[in-house]
Amino acid sequence: MEATLNQTAVKDITMVAISAIRPNGFNPRKHFDEVSLNELAESIRQQGILQPVTVRHIADGNGYELVFGERRYRAATIVGMQEIPAIINDLTDEEAEEIAITENLQRKDVTPMEEANAYQRLMESGRHDLSSLAVQFGKSEAYIRTRLKFASLIPEIATLLETDEITVSVASEICRYGEDIQREVYEQHLKEDVTYSSWRGQKASEIARSIERQYTADLDRYSFDKTLCLSCPHNTNNKTLFCDGCGKCANRTCLAEMNASYLVEKALQVLAENPTATLGHSDYDYNLTAVERLMAMGHEVESAMSYGTVYPRQPEAPEKEDYDNEEAFETAYSDYEQKQNDYREKCAEIHRQSENGEISLYVKIGSNNITLCYVKKNNIADDTTQGQPLSPVEKLEKQDKRNKEIALEKTIEDTKKQILNIDVAEIKFGADEDRMVYFFLLSSLRRENFALLGISEEHSPYLNDEDKMSIIANLTAKTKAVIRRDFLIAQFKDAYRNNATADLMLDFARKHMPEELAAIEDGYNQIYEKRHQRIEERKAAIMAKEKPTDENDDAAEASSEDMKPEEAAA
Repeated sequence: MEATLNQTAVKDITMVAISAIRPNGFNPRKHFDEVSLNELAESIRQQGILQPVTVRHIADGNGYELVFGERRYRAATIVGMQEIPAIINDLTDEEAEEIAITENLQRKDVTPMEEANAYQRLMESGRHDLSSLAVQFGKSEAYIRTRLKFASLIPEIATLLETDEITVSVASEICRYGEDIQREVYEQHLKEDVTYSSWRGQKASEIARSIERQYTADLDRYSFDKTLCLSCPHNTNNKTLFCDGCGKCANRTCLAEMNASYLVEKALQVLAENPTATLGHSDYDYNLTAVERLMAMGHEVESAMSYGTVYPRQPEAPEKEDYDNEEAFETAYSDYEQKQNDYREKCAEIHRQSENGEISLYVKIGSNNITLCYVKKNNIADDTTQGQPLSPVEKLEKQDKRNKEIALEKTIEDTKKQILNIDVAEIKFGADEDRMVYFFLLSSLRRENFALLGISEEHSPYLNDEDKMSIIANLTAKTKAVIRRDFLIAQFKDAYRNNATADLMLDFARKHMPEELAAIEDGYNQIYEKRHQRIEERKAAIMAKEKPTDENDDAAEASSEDMKPEEAAA
């Protein structure tokens, strides 16, 4: 007989056609173990379904939606049942979701990620907070809070937690950090094909130390106001019991923004206080974002500024409470007044030289700070001609040139990040890549081989980039062999005793300098043989001294064995 949607209810339990039921999207459980499902199916085949599922009417009236009991529903489908016992409740979407989540979270086999997503949905519904969830599920607030943090894991790390490839403790440490750090941790240390730098199998405490060491920045190195950092959840000081210094920041984006904003504001302040100063930075130690923002404001920023002298820093007055007695304080204050006078004199002299055109002031934009410096006029790296100022057009051309340099610098930085993620395993190694390899191998070229590669004898001991590019443009089989062998020779410096490098070095020597190696080996083998002979002689002397005693013991033993039994008994 064909099953109907509804049949006579007995004790509120109704037999419902399985074909009339559809799963819902509320169930936090997303993974169903096949082995466990098959075991449940076999139990249902033998004993039937002991506990009914719960369903609700679909809004359009065509069938039912499963509220909870999806494992029983799936197992019954495996068995081939046509209908299943069910309790039909009229529930709103909100009620159905909460019941489904609550019922499933009571199960023992719910994964940490399923818990995290379920708690997150209940929090987002607006019907629960941390305290109410803790009461409802009989968990501590700390437990709920930890599970909620798992919702912030990137999908790749969440999958590792789901499949037990990392522990809950490890996941708890990783989820403390932002997506950018999580992504780097996964790609560099947790990805399946990572070998030498893999963190899989490490303790949570070890991983925590490694992340903090590699992926956080020491706030003490930065000069901006850190008042907001004191209560920031990304400050490591707020995650540990014992704090040292300002802490370490785990939010790179926020840190970079706060630092750049401070540098721009500070640079403008110092520039306003010193109207004759110019903005500039060194070749390497500078903040690119701050430079770009200042240039966008219309300010000129000199690149490759000379290393000048830092403007004197005003001395700090001593505090009376820092001294044990009045006499010590008066002595310190007297020293301070002298330093203050020296400071004023130095500043006056600097301004005199600046007005006379002997020196130039410039505001140096560093990575983490702004510094007022001064240099002699002839050391300034500017584009003036015989001390003449630049025209408005020249200034614009100079700014345009710098903008192009910035575009290239950023292109290189972003390319360096991306190139680490490309997969070139299946791509054939090309001739251009071969030349690139030789470019880097040339760093090990010995000076005695410079002439073979077209470098003059008067050349400095080191090759510059232009030299290397010229060499790789004219590579031959002979020059390639010279470059490769010089590279090998450079690596042999790490040879020690019987390590692999030493073995490779000796193999190299047997091929390319057999006579020299034979002479070296013969020399040291002769020394060894002499020492070996002396040791053998000493061993023989010791054994000779011990021999009489051994012979007496052997004779006594033999005599005892030759005695007749009755003599021995006597």
